[in-house]
Amino acid sequence: MSDWRALADKALRGADFEDTLVRRTASGITRGPLRTSSDDPLNTGTPGAFPFVRGIKASLDPHRPWHITQSFSMTDPTTANVAILEDLAGGVSALLLYLDPAGKKGIAVHTRKDLQTVLAGVDLSIVPVLLQARPLNAAYAAMLVTLWQDMGVEQAQGGLGFSPVGQTIRHGMDFDLLPEKLNRTAAFALWTADHAPNVATAIITSSLIHEAGGSDALELAFAAAGGISYFKVFRQFGLSPDEAARAIMFSLSLDADVPLGIAKLRAARRVWARLMSACNVGEPASAMNIHVGTSKRMMSRLAPYTNVLRTSTAAFAAACGGAQFISVEPYNLALGTHDAKARRIARNIQIILHEEVQAGCVIDPAGGAYAIEKLTDDLAEAAWAAFQEIERQGGLIKAAQSGWLAKTVTAQRGARLAAIKSGKITIVGVTDFVEENECLPTPPPPVPVPTAPNAQSFPEDFDLQGYLDAARAGAKLLPMGQSDPNPAFAPTNFCAPFENARAGEKT
Repeated sequence: MSDWRALADKALRGADFEDTLVRRTASGITRGPLRTSSDDPLNTGTPGAFPFVRGIKASLDPHRPWHITQSFSMTDPTTANVAILEDLAGGVSALLLYLDPAGKKGIAVHTRKDLQTVLAGVDLSIVPVLLQARPLNAAYAAMLVTLWQDMGVEQAQGGLGFSPVGQTIRHGMDFDLLPEKLNRTAAFALWTADHAPNVATAIITSSLIHEAGGSDALELAFAAAGGISYFKVFRQFGLSPDEAARAIMFSLSLDADVPLGIAKLRAARRVWARLMSACNVGEPASAMNIHVGTSKRMMSRLAPYTNVLRTSTAAFAAACGGAQFISVEPYNLALGTHDAKARRIARNIQIILHEEVQAGCVIDPAGGAYAIEKLTDDLAEAAWAAFQEIERQGGLIKAAQSGWLAKTVTAQRGARLAAIKSGKITIVGVTDFVEENECLPTPPPPVPVPTAPNAQSFPEDFDLQGYLDAARAGAKLLPMGQSDPNPAFAPTNFCAPFENARAGEKT
């Protein structure tokens, strides 16, 4: 190493070594030009063993090492069903459903009959369903649960998508209403513990930190702090430590930095496993259940086809990092389109990774690569430090109420945008190698929102059995008002300022 450094200094001809060859992540982690195990030997453990840095399983299913997950948000339930069946036939193995009775941010599902239309022909005994229906999760969860019951599904899989903490933080909602929302979440967690242990009730949407421009360390700290928040509530409602841990799922975002993406998932499992061990959770239940979505903040609007490269590298990192569910965003996401071509490319990216790249044939393929191992270790330490700071603030909710979390995310987003503007970080097709006359896909015409049926609404006062009975009886959901996101947590797009300027739009 000393010989290499001497030769490097000679080649630099007086240029500063640190400024020229050393990079730092948004989390402040140093990424040097050359590192070897002799610098700092690391003990990484084995796949399937606590703290699960190298994956939660000792062996992989050769046919389905992870769930190829497709998201669906088109307005019309029938159209959504056609797309779902087509994608399942094309290789998709899990469904991510965005539901919204207004039909603006998801499928316009008003009643259980609408959800039945969406899932018609789907074998729910083998296809996991992940709900993204906030803030109406209680009603939508009741619809899905009663479908499982009436169809005789004994081994339901997926997630009910409850995320009241994340939603309250993102939208700046009244924190006084949070206890009641957590009570509803805990009631469903009790049900799943008894009837559907393979279904996660709560999902920690730490991806909201990523999509708002936050660092990887802060995203992992948010995941840990959010997970502990739900864990404590579930324990108070009578779940055992293992049941409380299994009721929690995590949603992370990965961008096109492959080594950092792999290290991020490995570090996340390490941090969570250590926390669960301290909470008397058994080792198997300490394994982190992770959904990875490719980053929305890196998606170009004026160079949409370059997004295929970005999402492919992010999905590769997710597969090598050991995610259980991976969803690839359509290449034309920033244009607001979700056509069949984009969905086909999204799922084929994962099929190629599995069938041709064979990323799922080796457990922890990056294991033993010192650069990855060191990056994993450094990121876990940075995430733990950020988690400890959140705890010093009084926990995640108080850190959000005090403004500390918003201030931190805002500063990190500003630093990232400044680095892109200065040229330290480049975006292919946006800041470099720009194609001025690229032909953009044509957005599809808007789809009218189906009319809500004439039916009774869900009861105002929550009771689990009452909600299940109401869902089965055809109770309807109507669009509800929702406050605009807190500007600090509003989804950002690092391409937008530069593409807006190119398009002559107001920045």
